[in-house]
Amino acid sequence: MTTALKLDYKYTGLRPVSLTKIDNRALEIVELLNWNDLPDRLIELIEQDLIGFHNEMTGMYCTNDDGVRNRRRSVNYWVQNYLNGVCSYDTAYKMLKTN
Repeated sequence: MTTALKLDYKYTGLRPVSLTKIDNRALEIVELLNWNDLPDRLIELIEQDLIGFHNEMTGMYCTNDDGVRNRRRSVNYWVQNYLNGVCSYDTAYKMLKTN
């Protein structure tokens, strides 16, 4: 008869694996805007918007397009609502998801 040994599951030094790499510019803006509590999935969803924020803040360009300004207002609105507990993660995700 075969017996099973008791396994010790107390691993040390393990870190979570990130399947996707978020651009450093996006992470910098997340830190500057104090959005550190945002889940990675939301950051990935609005990554291109965050890079746009970064490019404008560093003077690479200035947008005058109404569509871009409206999107940025929308991103700010839903992120603030999520962080303040006004809406759920699912609602913020659905509203920020672009087609």
